[in-house]
Amino acid sequence: MRAITGLASGQNRATIDPRGQDLKRILLVRANFRIGNAILTLPAIAAFRKNYPAAQIDYVGSRISRLLFVNQPLDRHYETPRRFPQVLWQYFILLRHLRANQYDLALDISCSQSGLASFIIGLSGARIRAGCAGNWDGLFNFRVDRLREANKYRKLTELLTVLNLQSVDAVGELNFSTAELSAGGDALARAVGKVSRPLVGVFLGGRKLRGKRWPLENFVEVIAGLTQKGFRVVTFLGPEEADIAAEIEVALGPGAILVSEPALRKFAAMVKQLDLFICCDSGPMHLACAVGVRVLALFRQRALLRWAPPPSAARTVSSNETVSAGAVLNAALEELSCGVRAGAERSASV
Repeated sequence: MRAITGLASGQNRATIDPRGQDLKRILLVRANFRIGNAILTLPAIAAFRKNYPAAQIDYVGSRISRLLFVNQPLDRHYETPRRFPQVLWQYFILLRHLRANQYDLALDISCSQSGLASFIIGLSGARIRAGCAGNWDGLFNFRVDRLREANKYRKLTELLTVLNLQSVDAVGELNFSTAELSAGGDALARAVGKVSRPLVGVFLGGRKLRGKRWPLENFVEVIAGLTQKGFRVVTFLGPEEADIAAEIEVALGPGAILVSEPALRKFAAMVKQLDLFICCDSGPMHLACAVGVRVLALFRQRALLRWAPPPSAARTVSSNETVSAGAVLNAALEELSCGVRAGAERSASV
């Protein structure tokens, strides 16, 4: 990318503004391999589809986003290769396909300065190649000035607003088929037995290397407190927790409901049917916000500003050190109390 950007720096950098133009072929690019980063781009997909209903809208992303976006309003999903040595030739194949589509607009929706996204957009052959100004903008012919927002949710909203898109949602919505929702409900019923309300899900995962995984003893205390209050609690494990699964089972004790669902969309369909989802700052946190369940998210203070979902989607509990189990339990009980009252009001109105 440094070599390509250096060669591009001497070229004519005339700006072509996409705003107000009739865009018939649009390419959205988010070249990242994490669940949360894919989920965060859902508002961009929805906004472009609302504003350009007849356009061909394609997406370049990871294998994760290909799986997650099965029912999203996209025409094609192209996958960025990740494995070596396949990357040595698969990017040439990807770029050949993109250039054949003759896009009117190719846009980096990461709201950052992504070298890989800039490479894909710059060589896509699109008439308008757009992204945020930064170190890797040499191949763009439309640059969005540095965005003011630091939070990832608000930053994407700001980017889409700068592009004059209307009806931008702060949080995206992950779409499911009827069959998927039914399968998720059946899986949840098999785990819990006769499903009673309210039903709380707790996800024990988090990126350990980034210090996002909450101590197991704190989770155990919160789960025990909710159970003592009469709530049914389902504990979810992710693939990164496989190495401590036996330890978790022992710590939770007999009678605990422990679920490890490897199919991502099935896991999401299960989460959608909960009344509250408690989790650390993680991919499943963003996933839960996108399926519409109320989320209680645990944050280290330094990550809160950048990654916290809007209050409409999640309540956050944060601390400079480790968040206390008592604070999380109290917040969960408050959220559940609000949910019970709202449910009773809806029933009374019917």
